[in-house]
Amino acid sequence: MKTLWTKCAWIVLGGLLLSGCLVLKYEILKRTTLSNPPTERVKVYIKEFPVDSRASVIEPLAAVAYQYYEGSESNLQSSASALAEIARSSRIEDLSAALLRELRQDKIRIFLDVGKISSLDGTRLVSNPFELVPPGDARAQLEIIGKAKIHSQRLGDQFSRNTSRVDIEVGVKDLKTDKVIMQVPFPAGINMVYNSRELEEAMAVAVATVLTRKTPF
Repeated sequence: MKTLWTKCAWIVLGGLLLSGCLVLKYEILKRTTLSNPPTERVKVYIKEFPVDSRASVIEPLAAVAYQYYEGSESNLQSSASALAEIARSSRIEDLSAALLRELRQDKIRIFLDVGKISSLDGTRLVSNPFELVPPGDARAQLEIIGKAKIHSQRLGDQFSRNTSRVDIEVGVKDLKTDKVIMQVPFPAGINMVYNSRELEEAMAVAVATVLTRKTPF
């Protein structure tokens, strides 16, 4: 019976979407004082979007043991216990400049799938609901805030060429109430060349994907 009701609910929802009766709302605007969906472009600014970089250290012997004896539970445990995380220097210490470049456009790029990102090809354009204003501008309605952590690996003395993922946290500060609303943090499966311009760009597009995400409720 539950399955039947679920199917009926999705059929009704699909019909409402197709007929235009159901208005999609921006997740980022929920719990703010702004209209959702907004009647005009939301005026926002960004002060900073700090980026941290960490590398998982894998001992060479543990890595070799895991490679050749993957079926052995004891070797799997020894490999896992050899992992540690250290800081890795990066030129990408703040994402705000790259994010500002994305949000200056009338149409901005978003990823169709943030679970696996190896290039900037898997994107599509959506309308930009935001208008950038200088920090402290009296017209500003929201401050975009957040942070990112780049993950990679180090085997012995060598760091991996590519990233393994990027953990992203995005939120807004409602400047009318000073209330901070954060979205659920998520790992973006960005596997791209470390420190590259493409990596920085992909991280900004991933943030834009969160900022423009819509739901029917």
